[in-house]
Amino acid sequence: MVSGRMLLLSASCWLLVVLTSCEELIEERSSEDDTIKTQEEKELIEALQEVLEKLKSKQLPSEKKLSWLPSCDAGEQCAVRKGPRIGKLCGCPRGTACNFTILKCL
Repeated sequence: MVSGRMLLLSASCWLLVVLTSCEELIEERSSEDDTIKTQEEKELIEALQEVLEKLKSKQLPSEKKLSWLPSCDAGEQCAVRKGPRIGKLCGCPRGTACNFTILKCL
C-alpha cells in the first residue's frame, strides 16, 4: 500500500517536472521564432523597398511607340487626308469615333 502511494507520488512529481520544462522550452522557442520572423520581415521590407526604388528610377523611353496615339477631345481633328490615304493624328475618347469624311471625333 505504501509502495503504491510512493509510486503515485513520484509519478506526479515527474509529471510536474516535465510540464514545467516543456513550458520553458515553448517560451524559448516562441521568442526565437519572433526574432526570426522580425528578421525575415525586415529582409522582405528591404527587398520591396529596393524594387520600388528601381521602378521609380525607371523612366518611360522618350521614343514614340509606333502604335501609340495621343488622345484628343470630341470635335477635334483626329485624322489627315493625304491623297487617297488617311493618317490618324490622335485617338478619340470613349464613346466617340473618328469620322473619316469630316476627319473629326464624333
